[in-house]
Amino acid sequence: MRLLLFSGGMDSTALAYQERPDVCLTVDYGQRPAAGEIRAATALSRQMGLRHEVVAVDFSSLGIGPLAGKPSAEIARAPEWWPYRNQMLITIAGMRFIAEGLKEIMFGAVATDVHADGKASFIRAIDRLMQLQEGGIRVAAPARRLHPMNLIRKSGIPYDLLGATFSCHVLDTPCGTCRGCEKHADTMSRLGLGSRR
Repeated sequence: MRLLLFSGGMDSTALAYQERPDVCLTVDYGQRPAAGEIRAATALSRQMGLRHEVVAVDFSSLGIGPLAGKPSAEIARAPEWWPYRNQMLITIAGMRFIAEGLKEIMFGAVATDVHADGKASFIRAIDRLMQLQEGGIRVAAPARRLHPMNLIRKSGIPYDLLGATFSCHVLDTPCGTCRGCEKHADTMSRLGLGSRR
């Protein structure tokens, strides 16, 4: 079984379309935009004909920055940093699906990621860590070397699906001003589509 951590954002949606995982998993870990992510991921999975599940684990008291509705940390490379988020999401995915024969967890790191848990060194380390444990699960970031625009083009995703993605970091409806919303608008503009919000 191959799983994709699926937020319903542009990068993970392009990956879902390209990789056709056996299951897409959205995790509500207490982030403020969770409801928007779940709505988008559910609808997009249905349109792509992919199995989708949601796991809810409330870590809201452990969050930092806009995703948690709190001030950002000084050590963060960007405001939306949530401590050890990808490590947490990968662990939750493994916990949920190990009994179903999970063999690979994919996530949507891209070349423009600024956080340590989107970098090659983290991906190698978490892949090794998960392989050392029961099940020998692999961890991969198939788009790690790609710019988001190149991922979209390479995936061949229909642009109408991109318009249904959700990227906000602060609300469950697009705020239009956070880094996620700005990236969404910029990408749509570069594709000549304008914002379809």
